Amino acid sequence: MGLLLLIALVVWEVFLRYVVNAPTTWGNELITYLFAGYILLGGGYTLLHRDHVAMDIIYSQLSPRKKSILDVLTAGFVLIYCLVLLQQTGIMTYEAWEAGQRAGTDWGPPLYPVYAAMPIGAGLLLLQAIAKLFRDLYTTFTGEELLPDPAANKHGEAAL
Repeated sequence: MGLLLLIALVVWEVFLRYVVNAPTTWGNELITYLFAGYILLGGGYTLLHRDHVAMDIIYSQLSPRKKSILDVLTAGFVLIYCLVLLQQTGIMTYEAWEAGQRAGTDWGPPLYPVYAAMPIGAGLLLLQAIAKLFRDLYTTFTGEELLPDPAANKHGEAAL
C-alpha cells in the first residue's frame, strides 16, 4: 500500500510539473525521503526472503547444511556491520533531533524523522540477522532446516 501511495505521489508531482507547470516545493524532497525510508526499513524483510544481491554461482550448488555452515562463518561480518550501522545512525539521528536540524530547502522539514528510519532499519536488519544465525546454527548442527525457505513459500506467508 505504501508503495502505491509513493507511486501516486510521483505521478501527481510529474503532472504538476509538466502539465500544469506548477511543481510543488516539497514534492521531490518528500518522495526522496519516503523512498529512502522504504528502502531502509525493508532490509530485514529482504534478508528474511533472501532477496539481497548475491553471487549464487557456487552457493546455489551447495546442500542446505553447507550453505548454513558458510552463512555461520560470514555471520560475524553481518552482525558487526549491523551494530556499527545501528550505533552510528542512532548518534546521527539523536544529534539531528537535539540540534533541530532541518533540510536546507524551501520546504525545510526537520531531518530527525527521516534519519530515524536508518537506526530503525538497522535494528530490524540486526534482529533478522540474529534470527538467521540461529536458524543457520540449527541447520549446521542437525542437518535439518528449522523453518522452510521463505523464498520457496508458495502461499505468501512470512516465515519467522
